[in-house]
Amino acid sequence: MNNIKFTNEILDQIYCQLALGNGIKNILKDLNLSWEGFRKLMHKKPKVREQYELAKQDGVDYLLSESATELRKAIEDFKANGKGDLATSHLIKEAVALTKWKASKLLPKYNDNAQKLQLSNADNKPLIVKWSKD
Repeated sequence: MNNIKFTNEILDQIYCQLALGNGIKNILKDLNLSWEGFRKLMHKKPKVREQYELAKQDGVDYLLSESATELRKAIEDFKANGKGDLATSHLIKEAVALTKWKASKLLPKYNDNAQKLQLSNADNKPLIVKWSKD
């Protein structure tokens, strides 16, 4: 791309766009910057990585809010018209699913879908399972 230095102003533009739910690939393309340069900067400066992660979290929150708004609007349209548009319903469903997927990938510590199971006996000792020969 080019050799533009990642100034604080440019980094702020990147963070603002991420917080609006835009993807880093499109943001860097619009600013005529390379992913490789940005990635190297994040490795050199942990603060940049931290700000990047926070902006992505804000972007997921924003997208979830947008999805909820679109869903409410579709419900209101359905109530007003008495019938719904199947194509719109599917698009909204997919948008919500994509946002939930992003949240699960970008925010695993906040949106942990994995169920954890721990078994122990009355004495809090590990549970031992043996096959019986009956």
